[in-house]
Amino acid sequence: MADYFSQTVIQPDVPVAAMTVLERRILGEIFEHEDMGDDVYFFASAGPNDFLFLSVDEAKTLLAESKGVQSCTAELVERELGECEAGTTELEIDVSMFGYEAILQDIVRRSETLDHLQVMMAWTCSKMRPDGFGGMANFITADDIDTMSTTGFLEEALGRLQGEHPPR
Repeated sequence: MADYFSQTVIQPDVPVAAMTVLERRILGEIFEHEDMGDDVYFFASAGPNDFLFLSVDEAKTLLAESKGVQSCTAELVERELGECEAGTTELEIDVSMFGYEAILQDIVRRSETLDHLQVMMAWTCSKMRPDGFGGMANFITADDIDTMSTTGFLEEALGRLQGEHPPR
């Protein structure tokens, strides 16, 4: 059996002052992290976590502390709280469809020091499988999230080559 990895780094480090406490908590569940003084370095040794758990009480507290700040993270957690049944003590949040990129973009929008964030991901596999290698990069600004995978790059390069030298 092959193990697939999506090692990820986010650069530059994210200023604590640019994040709400809720965003920092959620990003800390999606990624591993190291405090770097006034900043946080987010990374993933095996891959970002798509599924996280947060107690209902903690979610409510973090929402209250983040009140008044425009944040898609707060909207997601509010929606999850609104959908949970009475007596539920823990939220199960699937961020795979939501995406950490939107959280990072909110942070860039509000930051006084960041004009972008870069997410670099290396796709590797424990066996030499053709589908187990590659990578991706995201360039996140306040207005855009630009993404390119190594497969996309190679397809573009092949298209340029074939345009210059048609197949025989």
